[in-house]
Amino acid sequence: MDPDDDVVSGVEVRTTDSIARAGDWSLVLHSAAIPHRIEIREAAIVIVVEEAARTAALASLEAFDLESLPVVRVPAPDLGPSPLGLALAVLIVALHVAVGTRRDGMGAVWFRAGSASAEAIVHGEWWRAVTALMLHADVLHLLGNVVGSLVFVSAVGRWLGVGLGGAVVLASAVTGNLLTAYVYRVRHVSVGASTATFAALGVVAGLQMVRRHRHRERGIRGSPWLPLAAGLGLIVMIGSGERADLVAHLAGLGAGVVAGWLVAAIGVRVPGTAGQVGLAALTLGVIAASWLLAFRAF
Repeated sequence: MDPDDDVVSGVEVRTTDSIARAGDWSLVLHSAAIPHRIEIREAAIVIVVEEAARTAALASLEAFDLESLPVVRVPAPDLGPSPLGLALAVLIVALHVAVGTRRDGMGAVWFRAGSASAEAIVHGEWWRAVTALMLHADVLHLLGNVVGSLVFVSAVGRWLGVGLGGAVVLASAVTGNLLTAYVYRVRHVSVGASTATFAALGVVAGLQMVRRHRHRERGIRGSPWLPLAAGLGLIVMIGSGERADLVAHLAGLGAGVVAGWLVAAIGVRVPGTAGQVGLAALTLGVIAASWLLAFRAF
């Protein structure tokens, strides 16, 4: 039997001048097995249900309204093109040109003083977690990290700015190198900015996780965990090769995720120009001071 036939007297639940909208509402009530009828009243289309079914009908129609809301694309914060990734790329290229590889005379000294020796770090030479980021074994190693810097570190710069972004990436990368040292503890030496590039990837993932969680009700589709899954996928594709330090890459990614999540969850405000310049100077100062400590202890 047609559910409309069950409505003898009733109450109005919806009114519209759109035949299509009235048809949608009728289909919703039909699917919920709620008896109703459609009436035309003074050029308006009215949906009528029995008084006893009013609450259920309104609930069904409101649920349909929520599902029909258009998806709102909430843009990620974007400060515009950032020189942060390029700055790191220029820094590591310049140092590689000036120092060379560990096989060169001067390069051998820099590598002995600044490589991330797990044993040395565990015994107090924490600055190696910073200096090792600036050293690269060969040109291919260097080029890979230049590309990673231009992509991932630049993304952090667009979101947080040069100063804050650089400080967060450096802190995350250093944390990743320290964690790696304490995992290995002995007989492990590593160099390269890859921990920093994967830390930058993690920062972006952490920021996006909080953003997606906060704005799910505003139409962002997909799980808040999707950025982390994407980061792990990139680790598998480009960070787990035969010569890659997978532990360092995972540690950098993990430290970056936590840092990005904290920055977004706490609501750290992006500083203005003076603040960005100050943080950029502090970041460079930490790198320079770490090299001074490295050569003083060497």
